[in-house]
Amino acid sequence: MKELPGDVFVTGQLLPAQMQALAEQGVMGFINNRPNMEAPLQPLTEELEATAQSVGVDYFYIPMSGGLQPGTIEASITAFNTMPRPIVAFCASGMRSAALWAFAHVDKLGVDGVMEALETTGFNLEQIRLPLEQFVKDRSE
Repeated sequence: MKELPGDVFVTGQLLPAQMQALAEQGVMGFINNRPNMEAPLQPLTEELEATAQSVGVDYFYIPMSGGLQPGTIEASITAFNTMPRPIVAFCASGMRSAALWAFAHVDKLGVDGVMEALETTGFNLEQIRLPLEQFVKDRSE
């Protein structure tokens, strides 16, 4: 699990028992960025959401496939802005969750700030720099 600014952690696929353990350690919300049925034996979002509800934490299902889409980015911004923290976002490896974190935090940290945070935590996501810059430009117009 890797920590990003804003009391956010990103990781690979979580199982219900792991979510329960994290909630017992104080995690207040989960964001699932992995589409259902992406891999064999992967828990379905319905099972993960039921686990989150059973331990009293927030849960957002924002599946990302086929690249960065405006709806996925906006849903991520909403989730990151409304959920209590700490938050754990997850997908297959944490990479998609980290990219969506960047878009949700670029207004606060700037493009260089989010890129530096990603690099510091071991994510090589230089390919999102230009889309982040365009996103910032589009939101300021």
